[in-house]
Amino acid sequence: MKGFGTLALIIGICWLVFALSMDVSVATGAGGRVNNLGLMADRQIHTIVGGMIALAGLLMVLLGGKTSAAQTAAQFDTRPCPLCAEPIKNAAIKCRHCGADVSPSRSGQAPLAHGWAVQIECEPWQHAEATKAIKRIGLPLTKGTPKLLIAGPFPSESEAASARESLISHCDLHGELFLIEPAT
Repeated sequence: MKGFGTLALIIGICWLVFALSMDVSVATGAGGRVNNLGLMADRQIHTIVGGMIALAGLLMVLLGGKTSAAQTAAQFDTRPCPLCAEPIKNAAIKCRHCGADVSPSRSGQAPLAHGWAVQIECEPWQHAEATKAIKRIGLPLTKGTPKLLIAGPFPSESEAASARESLISHCDLHGELFLIEPAT
């Protein structure tokens, strides 16, 4: 939004400069010049249009992208329900929208360094979209490669299998379970 506002502000200012530099006089036969009412009206219209575009751009730059601290905190304290995608609290165990039982998010806890994970192979051009899909359903994501995403780790194989089923049903992402060994 701010980028579009900046563009509108620049266009509006250029339009204003053009309008204010318009010559509104015409030559007379005796070597003099007189103001032309039609050209003066055109300059007035261009000045108003340029000013409105510049004002709109300025408002977009000033107001676009501002979020309050409460909105930011609420955004980090929620996650989408894996079944209905409505926002729910991270600590929720039941969705208030669809009534589904969900496991609480581990976002407040330290991430696991080892455990079971789901390895998903994808093309590099699909990587960003697949990453967003995994985050949207609230699964932890471990750093992978451009061709490999790793959802997890999870404390148990059954949780990893459940995550794999969620990935298949909600995101159409297929992966294999594997065990991340603890670092020694």
